[in-house]
Amino acid sequence: MAPTNPLDFLPPVPSLDNSFGAFLLATFLGLMLYGLTLHQSYRYYRLFREDIKLIKTIVFSTVVLETIHIVLCMHICYYYLVTNYFNPLALLDGVWSIRILPISTALVILLSEGFFVRRVYLIGARYRPVVLVIVISKASWSASVEAFIRPTFADFDNVAWMTSAAFGAAVVIDLLLTGTLIITLHKSRTGFKRTDSLIDVLIIYTINTGLLTGIFSVLSLIFALVSPDNLIYSAFNIIATKCYANSLLAVLNSRKMLADKIQEDCFNSGSFVMSSLQRTTIAQRNAAERWNVPQLPENTGTGTILDIKIQKDVNVITQGDGDSVNTDGLEPK
Repeated sequence: MAPTNPLDFLPPVPSLDNSFGAFLLATFLGLMLYGLTLHQSYRYYRLFREDIKLIKTIVFSTVVLETIHIVLCMHICYYYLVTNYFNPLALLDGVWSIRILPISTALVILLSEGFFVRRVYLIGARYRPVVLVIVISKASWSASVEAFIRPTFADFDNVAWMTSAAFGAAVVIDLLLTGTLIITLHKSRTGFKRTDSLIDVLIIYTINTGLLTGIFSVLSLIFALVSPDNLIYSAFNIIATKCYANSLLAVLNSRKMLADKIQEDCFNSGSFVMSSLQRTTIAQRNAAERWNVPQLPENTGTGTILDIKIQKDVNVITQGDGDSVNTDGLEPK
């Protein structure tokens, strides 16, 4: 008679592929994105030492919250996969770190979206109703916190719709912010090829900064609706949180490059819109640069176009025959 394997009498261990397996992989990727966050924050403090305290506080708070977020993710993985290895009953209980994780997630996303909301607010009064809608939509993140502060995983299934609502609100907010900035940039076209080309670059840049966050928020929404009994949606949410922080820092660090590009194009072209220069004060320009805000031209009439050109006449005298050739050339200043 063959010896009996004592493991046969134990209850089967549940599969962790779609739960803590997905969570572990997301934590690995989150660690890499966290390293990118540290790099971008270091670059910000090195390049923009003269920024106002508000923006510096936003960056510092983002780094602190991101650190807390990734530490919580690592603790969750260690608790369930190492400390409680081969203890299936521990999988039914929600450890303190997994219940606090949604709070840090919501704070990171709110901080990032708050910065972009501020940009929309600075564009002009016509877009401030959009800001009000976005602020009201942010209240749904309280539902996300309530949905996750539960003693057991079994309670999570009962409030999956609240989690889905929070992810859906994030997607809607991203679409409103991105759409508003794109419309603003599109209305800022001047008809000059060089300026319109720069605006096209800004539009593409605006789309790209919100593209990754939107994709992972949509994936989190879909899996929260389709599979609320596993942690796949939470895995996508980890990556989305890191993308929100990095998109904020990327926008801040891009200000110098975009300002240099605009200044270069301004000096290289021969046309300047004088009315826009007269309308914009130094304080407004500084605020717009700090928050990386695209400026709308006001509807106060057609701007005066000053085209500065230099006429250069060159007399070329051919040696020996006394004939001269007059060549007219245009050299933009």
